[in-house]
Amino acid sequence: MIKADKHTIAGILLAVFCVAVLGGTGILSPILANGLGSAPRELRLGAELGLIEAKQCNNKFLNRAITKREFANKTASMMNMLGIHDCKFSTLCENGITDTYRQNNPINRKEAVEIMARATLYMSANNIFNLPKAEPSNYRDYKVQEKYSRPIGYLQSKFVVRGLPNNYLGSKRNLTQREAVYFLYRLYEAVSSDMMTSIPNEGLCFIDVPLDHPIMDSIKNLTAAGAFDRAILRPSFDGESFIVQDDLTEIVGGIFDRSGVDYDILRLQTIFSDKEEYTTRRQMALILEFLLDNLSKNNINTSKVDYIDVNPNSAEYSALSKLAGCGINLGYDNKKFSANENVTWFETVKLLDDTLKYVGLTSNSKNVNMNAPADKEDFERLKNILISKKAKIRSILSKNKANTK
Repeated sequence: MIKADKHTIAGILLAVFCVAVLGGTGILSPILANGLGSAPRELRLGAELGLIEAKQCNNKFLNRAITKREFANKTASMMNMLGIHDCKFSTLCENGITDTYRQNNPINRKEAVEIMARATLYMSANNIFNLPKAEPSNYRDYKVQEKYSRPIGYLQSKFVVRGLPNNYLGSKRNLTQREAVYFLYRLYEAVSSDMMTSIPNEGLCFIDVPLDHPIMDSIKNLTAAGAFDRAILRPSFDGESFIVQDDLTEIVGGIFDRSGVDYDILRLQTIFSDKEEYTTRRQMALILEFLLDNLSKNNINTSKVDYIDVNPNSAEYSALSKLAGCGINLGYDNKKFSANENVTWFETVKLLDDTLKYVGLTSNSKNVNMNAPADKEDFERLKNILISKKAKIRSILSKNKANTK
């Protein structure tokens, strides 16, 4: 029986994702971006894990039926990354997780759910995580067998399997490539989260961000300031995803609730009056100005900004001038602000933390000089860390693919 010790588990959780940093610069975007910032998180993070290639995230491919062998190979990759070492197609066959019958045929949703149930039992039996007790619910077109009661109850309780409208599983319907990634990424996230909670830590943690990652200080600071009292954080931080306007609105509301300071809700709503889904850089500048105006106890100095794509008479120019006076710069090295670009969670958290540090709501215990931008060596050092993590992940996946041929 394979056992995953604490060092193995910690290594897996710390190495599994390539993480991006902070914000206010585009230097790292060619290295990290997979072009899926607005895609559903299962696809975006599934692509980071190697469950699907970024170039395959189009409707033509995603709507295709997936074969039994393809689903088995993706399942083996997911189990490999969770600690079932050298897991491959033959491992699944030898342990009764899948079989060799008509592997090139499409797999239906019932078969896929039962493969995940058996994989879940196998990982629990091999001490990857402790499978909790959970009572399953039957579907109108699928009754859960007793032997799958506990694992399918787990899959349902973790929302890995969500079913279809009117309480149908769609048991005989072919599973699509999209659904396969959704199922397997959600299972990966659920098990990883349970693994993480079994490791002693400082409290706040994510399965895709190491505890020593620099963004964790900002996340902890914002948590203490009430930023996440309303907004709900997932097990995956998913820092490269774009932040939706509703989430940022809840974050700002939580900060004001915790501070006890009244604020103009209409002004906040006006910033997001375009009713788009994601937050733009222009809106982020206005939000940060909004926080400064309401929370700063001192006079706010302005500083001249020189962005070639910002009208000096615009509202964002005024906001950027105030932020620059506080040592917070949102522009790129090419003198562009790119007002209509969407903002990621990494950028949002770092910029909010810097702003709240300035007004004294979050800790600045390390005495970071906010007027000093990161230099080239900082980015080169981070780039090397990220590339080495990505290489480690790809080597695991490449080895697994080679063994399944």
